[in-house]
Amino acid sequence: MQVKTKSPKETQKVGEKLAKKLSGGEVIALFGNLGSGKTVFVQGLAKGLGIKRKITSPTFVFMRSYPFSLHRKALMFYHLDLYRGESDKDFEALGLEEIFAPDAIVVLEWAEKIKKELPKKRIEIKLEKVDDRTRRITVTGN
Repeated sequence: MQVKTKSPKETQKVGEKLAKKLSGGEVIALFGNLGSGKTVFVQGLAKGLGIKRKITSPTFVFMRSYPFSLHRKALMFYHLDLYRGESDKDFEALGLEEIFAPDAIVVLEWAEKIKKELPKKRIEIKLEKVDDRTRRITVTGN
């Protein structure tokens, strides 16, 4: 699927729409340059999942987690920003094997930094800045 958005609010709406298809166990890998709308997209995902807390990019802490309930099932929403990671050791410390779990939804900004460690079954989101307002969002995977 590919869609163009003309505002941050529209980008969030695409995230919200995707959230309706999630049930737990998904890994969502985000790809895109600085300013392409990755965090805005994650905010929409979280809103679509019913998470009320404010979603901010975890750039300096690598990961934030948000407990939530979906269809009466307790889940965790993990939001990772791998931008500042420089070595395999940085990423090993995150314990990705433990959070890639059936009772979690994991969203990774700058997923290209750990492409080899990503599970084969994942949803990939590519965000491209077309101009100051327009973003092209491409969704692939299962």
